[in-house]
Amino acid sequence: MLIFLGVLSVSALAEESRSRAWAPRPLVGRPVFDLRAGVDVSAGQEGGVQPYLCGEVSPVRRVSLEGCGNGSGVLHQADVPDMAHFRLRVSALERQLGRVEGAVVGAVGFAEVQHGQDAPGFRFGEAETGQVEAAGPEVAVGVKGRYWMHPSAHLVVDATVGAAHIPGAVEVIGVQRPTVAFGAVTVGLGF
Repeated sequence: MLIFLGVLSVSALAEESRSRAWAPRPLVGRPVFDLRAGVDVSAGQEGGVQPYLCGEVSPVRRVSLEGCGNGSGVLHQADVPDMAHFRLRVSALERQLGRVEGAVVGAVGFAEVQHGQDAPGFRFGEAETGQVEAAGPEVAVGVKGRYWMHPSAHLVVDATVGAAHIPGAVEVIGVQRPTVAFGAVTVGLGF
């Protein structure tokens, strides 16, 4: 009888300690939205460091849609080259240790470069003389870390590198080749 009571009390203590353990509890069972700011290093970039913003929405677990850019024409009016990214991201590896999560992320999408006043739409292919923007496909890889500061909100750090093939970039931003390399580090909040 004493052994049974001992096992029962140890079992109750173990259950109580498990119930006190901290765990992220996102609103829909997974992170849904990140808003990040940081710096971008792209080939053809000039005019000093510009703001760089990213918004990321995850419609399903491990898959997200992301848009990033320096806010040219909205956040600032500087006449400097801008590179914007629109991509689908997939988390290939994810690990969690308490409040900290990490992931390796692969991405595909397209990028747009522009110099001067933005024109509506995206222009893929070769650029014509005087064209101010051009777009093309891109691939990227990155690492992403989250620190859950609240059960439904997190701090996020993201580092991404990649390349885009933009035939019109030679004309628009004056790079030597149509392959434009880029890298970015951003920090922000999410839920």
